Amino acid sequence: MDDQAQRIEALDTSRSFLIQAPAGSGKTELLTQRYLKLLSISDSPESVLAMTFTKKAVSELKARVIDALKSAQGDRPDLAHKQITYDLASAVLAKSEAFDWYLLEMPQRLKISTIDGLSNLITSRYPQPGTWINKKIITQTWQQEAIYLQAAKQTLLSIDVEEFSQCVSQTLLYLDNNVNRFYQLITYMLSKRDQWLNKLYIKDTLDVKSLKDSAANIISQHLEQVLSQAKIHFEADFFTALSNNTRAEISTIEKLPEATPADLSQWKELADLCLTGKGEWRKTITKKNGFPAELKAQKRVVLETLESLSGQTEFMSLLNEVSTMPDVDFDTAQMIALKNIAQVLKIAVAQLNVLFDEQQSTDFIQVALDADQALVEHETTDIALFLDYKIQHLLIDEFQDTSSTQFSLIEKLITNWQKDDAKTLFLVGDPMQSIYLFRQSQVGLFLQVKEVGIANLHPTFLKLTTNFRSDQVIVEENNKYFSSIFPQIENAQVGAISYSTSVANGAADQQGKVEFHSFAHKAYVQEAQQVLSIVQQNLDKSVAILIRNRSHLNEIVPALKAADIVFEALKTAPLNKESFARDLISLTRGLLDLGDKLAWLAILRAPWCGLLLEDILQLSKHPDKVIFELIHEPSVLEYLTKDGSTRAQSLHASLTTIIDNYSRFSFVQMLEFAIEQLCPQQSLSEHKTMIKRQFLNVVHECEVLGQLNIKTINQQLNELYAPSISSNIKIMTIHQAKGLEFDVVIIPGLGRAPRANQSAIIHLHEFSDQSLLLAPIKSYQQTKPSHTYRYLQKVESKQGHFESMRLLYVAMTRAKSNIHLLATLSKSGKASENTFLKLLEPALKHQFEVLDNTTKDEAEDLIEAPKLERYQTMLSANPVVTDAHETIEFNNSVNMGYKSLLGTFIHQCLELDVFELSNSIIDVRLLELGFSLENLAHARDHIVQLLKNTRQDANFDWLFKHRQSTQVEAEFMYQGKSVIIDRLFIDDNILWVVDFKTADRLADETDEVYVKRQQIKHTKQLKFYKEVLAHAYNNEIRCALYCPSVSQLIEIKA
Repeated sequence: MDDQAQRIEALDTSRSFLIQAPAGSGKTELLTQRYLKLLSISDSPESVLAMTFTKKAVSELKARVIDALKSAQGDRPDLAHKQITYDLASAVLAKSEAFDWYLLEMPQRLKISTIDGLSNLITSRYPQPGTWINKKIITQTWQQEAIYLQAAKQTLLSIDVEEFSQCVSQTLLYLDNNVNRFYQLITYMLSKRDQWLNKLYIKDTLDVKSLKDSAANIISQHLEQVLSQAKIHFEADFFTALSNNTRAEISTIEKLPEATPADLSQWKELADLCLTGKGEWRKTITKKNGFPAELKAQKRVVLETLESLSGQTEFMSLLNEVSTMPDVDFDTAQMIALKNIAQVLKIAVAQLNVLFDEQQSTDFIQVALDADQALVEHETTDIALFLDYKIQHLLIDEFQDTSSTQFSLIEKLITNWQKDDAKTLFLVGDPMQSIYLFRQSQVGLFLQVKEVGIANLHPTFLKLTTNFRSDQVIVEENNKYFSSIFPQIENAQVGAISYSTSVANGAADQQGKVEFHSFAHKAYVQEAQQVLSIVQQNLDKSVAILIRNRSHLNEIVPALKAADIVFEALKTAPLNKESFARDLISLTRGLLDLGDKLAWLAILRAPWCGLLLEDILQLSKHPDKVIFELIHEPSVLEYLTKDGSTRAQSLHASLTTIIDNYSRFSFVQMLEFAIEQLCPQQSLSEHKTMIKRQFLNVVHECEVLGQLNIKTINQQLNELYAPSISSNIKIMTIHQAKGLEFDVVIIPGLGRAPRANQSAIIHLHEFSDQSLLLAPIKSYQQTKPSHTYRYLQKVESKQGHFESMRLLYVAMTRAKSNIHLLATLSKSGKASENTFLKLLEPALKHQFEVLDNTTKDEAEDLIEAPKLERYQTMLSANPVVTDAHETIEFNNSVNMGYKSLLGTFIHQCLELDVFELSNSIIDVRLLELGFSLENLAHARDHIVQLLKNTRQDANFDWLFKHRQSTQVEAEFMYQGKSVIIDRLFIDDNILWVVDFKTADRLADETDEVYVKRQQIKHTKQLKFYKEVLAHAYNNEIRCALYCPSVSQLIEIKA
């Protein structure tokens, strides 16, 4: 099936087009040719604007155009498709010379930019009324998160403003006065505000009638689909049989119900009768279903009907969804919650904008929103009034990744364009490769333009089919897999895209193949060894190991390193996980604060000094002295080993001059000097040199921004990844691989499910008929969310499910000749839900049988929890003994509600390793929690005492030691429930489970009695934790309570 005719038609510069270009179809070359063709007929190069979504894509397209122009100065190529590009580029060069465009000398005249770049240009030319005209800086991700959180905190402080007090306090109460949850939910909504800001506050959005009408429309539309299927499959004798049913709800259904909300209950009864709890067609019915033995004839009629439905999966799916329909009636409490939350979100956005103005910063979301608003508020929306040049032709690449805000901007830019005014729109993309739902891309917009057009234009739809990348075997196998995986019916609302088959370019190559490798439950080490084996067999080829989540590399990277495989990891290894980077963090902490004991012990333990643990122990026996001074005192050095004394004195000598001249240099200069002293450049590998350069750049930026502190440095490091040398063996995420190609593609982890989405405080969705449905998260008093909230979660879940199909398609279409699919199975030997393997199961399940019980048992023995790195610091401070009879007179100072809030606050301090706080910080936090002024001093003193008890505890250094295996607020799913454990870590191959308990002693209660009471009270809980963790860890598990009120770690024999 040759698509050359479509490619030629796409170069017709008098018409607008929407091009569907599947993987490997030469999309970028076609876009380049169209751009060149438009340049050749335009009055100026500025009249042709090409837009895409990333700076990388902009650079690639611009490079393609410039290379084509340069090549046109040489000989005409032999290949037909290159001849087209050559001829088009030649025409552009001729025009450039004739009209003095000087394109090769001034390539900036080629208007190729990101959509965000265009938005920024519009807002800079016409800022919002009342805003600063100064250009704002686009913040980095770590800065955005900090600003969102700051805005959330400022929103909570609005509780003291009379106008906002009720909505803020009621929303906080709705969340059970959980301040951290309030911050988390508001922060999350601010990061997604382009999805709801322009919808939530339009007229009637929060009107009960509008919401009821929206819900009713959704129910009716769905029931119409169910009814059309039911008319085909349910005969009159089926309802005759139902009339004798012993259940009144069933016997009264005399015919097919209508497709109205009023009939929803009858449809639910029919669904319950026809479907099992798992959502499958029933194969048997009993008296529980209303058919006792005496109704044998009627039962047979119903069963015959159900048997006839065995292959009707679409009808089964529609009937299943009947039970998930939204509420038609919105109760008063729900509406009050919606209005309060909406008002709180409005305050949060206002606070965010204030912070943006104060800091002269912004984010891409705000740029897009402001650009969209700028085009709304003026008499005309013609882009020519906002830019120095007039756009005649607009090209947009990767159109399938357009968000609603970006789509609105594009609509407004072309709102005055007409079909016959010589202006053209060229949209190119592949809806099968839309994988940026987390960035708010809406693949349904591609379908919408295909069906109804955009603004006043209805672009001609063309579909490309030729795959120039992959061997015929790969193309055919992908066609086979994805024709069955992708939905048959398209649905723009949930991103359901049907599959479009491709044909290979050229003769069949029998060398290409797709191989599947299955492994037992959680046999990740075996899976990693298979990855290694495949890589070793293809060292002379381009190989890509594509992962869905970076955690899937935990076993693969060590296996490759152990075999001395040189690989290039593209943003897969976080920089702050590198041991050298952690050493640099310790050095930075130590230089910022000479009194930071933990940091200096880590500095002494690092390879550049390498003190033994016994020397570290000796130094830690002086809790009230500065470590840097200790390593210069003879009275202390004499207790160190001879080697340790020499090393400590050497480090002191290396850093003394730098520290003595602290004020003469910038901090980053001082840090660089210190690194050079401790590990001279000639001693560093290329890898460590790159880490050093990255680290110093981060510190420099923090210093320039006036945010030189460890928290900010760590926030930046969280966004960076360890550098990697160039290699033909590459490791990357599937998202990073989009647009690339490799000889061999390896996709491990097919049996692993992705992380769950975060819940939103308000779920909102706009449907194709412009109706809007929204619902608040469940309150602390509700056991489960409302039907509407669950329905909207279901819509989001469907969007994610369909995107998973597309993500797998992107991964498998990167291959030229070989694909290797690797997956671990569930304990039952099947594919787990919500995994890539589940999508592939129909095609591959016959290969699941290779596993026997022996393999499974061996695999389960290989399950390992994260290992403790002995490289990390060993801390063991000399305990400060407190008075055993000291009591805390706090029991009667506050009521039980306040005590609960205090317990939450102390929990957070222990979980975050915060053991010293200023009185002012504590007071602000307590006021946020709702404490009154008269109780403030008592509460603060209590907190200070508990944190002091913790610091002086003999177990402090061991319990709060920095371990790679440490997890705080660790969440596990067990039997469908979420289990959260305060702290767990591995020490000497023992998994310790620690639960913090901040309860006080009762009046006249001794420590011994208190300990016994806590053991009795919490043993059952810790036994449960042990049961949960036994499914994830093979280590010996020991459990303990930590009670700061008596400074004791209480082991529980669970």
